[in-house]
Amino acid sequence: MSSHRPFLVATTVDFPDDCQAIEFTPELLAQLMDRLQWAGIRRVYWNFYTAGFWQIFASKFPEQGATARSLRNLGDPLALGCQMAHARGMEFYAIIKPYETGMSHSAPARSPEVAGKGGLPRIGGIGVGIEPWVMAHPEMRVRARAGDVPHGLDGIPVTRIQLRQRDLAPVRIRAENLQFWTSQDNFAYQRRDVSFTLQESTNTCRRDIYDVVGNLVTRRGDEVRVLDVAGLNLLDPFVVVTTDFPEDVGTFRNTAIEMIRAFGPDERPLPIVVASHKAVWQRPRDFRTGYLAYDCGVGDMSVCLDMSNAAQVCPNCRERGFSECMQNPLRPDYSLCRDGIIAFAKGRNAYLPGSVCEAYPEVQDWWLSWVGDCLLAGVDGIDWRISNHSSWTDQPAIYGFNEPILKEYERRYGANPDGEPYDAALLGELRGDLYNGFLRRVKRRLQAAGKHMQLHVEVESFRPDAAQARWRTRPGNIVFHWRRWLREGLADAATLMGVNWMPERILADALAQEAIAEAKAVQAPAMIRHPVWFSRDGKVHGDRLENVYRSGAVDGYNLYETQAMYDSRKLGADGRLQFYPGLMEGIRQRIEQLGLA
Repeated sequence: MSSHRPFLVATTVDFPDDCQAIEFTPELLAQLMDRLQWAGIRRVYWNFYTAGFWQIFASKFPEQGATARSLRNLGDPLALGCQMAHARGMEFYAIIKPYETGMSHSAPARSPEVAGKGGLPRIGGIGVGIEPWVMAHPEMRVRARAGDVPHGLDGIPVTRIQLRQRDLAPVRIRAENLQFWTSQDNFAYQRRDVSFTLQESTNTCRRDIYDVVGNLVTRRGDEVRVLDVAGLNLLDPFVVVTTDFPEDVGTFRNTAIEMIRAFGPDERPLPIVVASHKAVWQRPRDFRTGYLAYDCGVGDMSVCLDMSNAAQVCPNCRERGFSECMQNPLRPDYSLCRDGIIAFAKGRNAYLPGSVCEAYPEVQDWWLSWVGDCLLAGVDGIDWRISNHSSWTDQPAIYGFNEPILKEYERRYGANPDGEPYDAALLGELRGDLYNGFLRRVKRRLQAAGKHMQLHVEVESFRPDAAQARWRTRPGNIVFHWRRWLREGLADAATLMGVNWMPERILADALAQEAIAEAKAVQAPAMIRHPVWFSRDGKVHGDRLENVYRSGAVDGYNLYETQAMYDSRKLGADGRLQFYPGLMEGIRQRIEQLGLA
């Protein structure tokens, strides 16, 4: 079968994942590029990282050293990848994530992860893996609203804790089952002998509660069971609530941020950040010997309190067949979280972990310098992606209050949003305007160089009902004007970014359909990006590719990412990459059948 309709099949390389455990040489990179070309890939997208960020990746896994050795072998991986792609007749685009400037990960000062490394202070320890430029300008990270945080919060004791269940299921937790463990620095928690009273009641849920991937947990107006633990006097900064149940299952379940509330004297609600045994990085965890991840974007994950806190496998994840921590399918070698605890610390983080604010001219100039680096590497174009790993928080809506934004908001609307009532919609529009101005600068730069500009339209994220799994990956309180980007001609093409959604869901989604129509109206090709990691079966990916092609709705398909195409932990006996049997073959066969090679 042949086709006369242009349809581009592409792939994305996120090279830190490729070289995390495998030492790449030019020969191995050539093998990867040869395989992509053989499969019928016609364009390679490559995630850009600064030289400083590459040093973070190199130091993250020192026991393996594969990343550092790969950098020594290859020089600039992006530049070499571009050269190799062009030599094989493939186009090469860089993907820039402007808000990706540090990892949303922190650890206590006395933990092994922090020893000898620099970082920035956060609740729960030191933020590590922060880009050196950001380390030198920490005040330019996206800042939280500070006007409503009580003064002297550290000295206010917790006198009552409320534990909230998701429904009216019977509660088996009694006073003798509860345990309280605390720590001064979020490391090696110790059990505390505290006196308290316990009262069970029911309460009306005041809002719709959704889990991290958008499943409804509790409807607004539903009655739920509540346990009030009163008579406390807790001053330690970090508090774990757990039980003595040995079972592997339980019924007292809710999202982490909805399960627990803390109160001070006079029943004053206290601002808190939460944690559980769940985490994005470094799983599983044990609060007795290690530390917990506070305010790292996993607060909407489901937590079960009345079960063993020593279980190596989270039953909830096992039942669902995927890990809530990363929304990836479970495999035998996948490290899992464990439940059985809920924890909190008073206060809130003053800044996002690493993402910097678009309102500073210095930030925009820094971002623009990345464009220069990509142009020097010889790229054919640049694709801009908002989602990142640097803005992860459980409370995106409280961020975006940097000094330039406060001043501009006050100039426009006569109020300082940091301490006075403000309109969140106006704040988001203001920040979106600033980001738009930056994109216009980039467009002019690329046009002058004769290069193309592509933009991610993140249909799972750029919506008011975005699930926390996607909302946390972009800074809160900012509106990304994707319609305006297309209508102004800022985008030569658009990427419809899919992470948790299958292609058929994207094609059926009203907002995605609107994005496709907007792109067509300005003759900008649109492509769907779909993760490879959902399956290692070439027929599965071939079917998805064919369904997208035959829909006639879009103009391309991006297989994300190359690291999921082969065993990225070790090379074969012949010293070469071990591609999963049948995966690339199935993709190649379908591309040939559709006449897209």
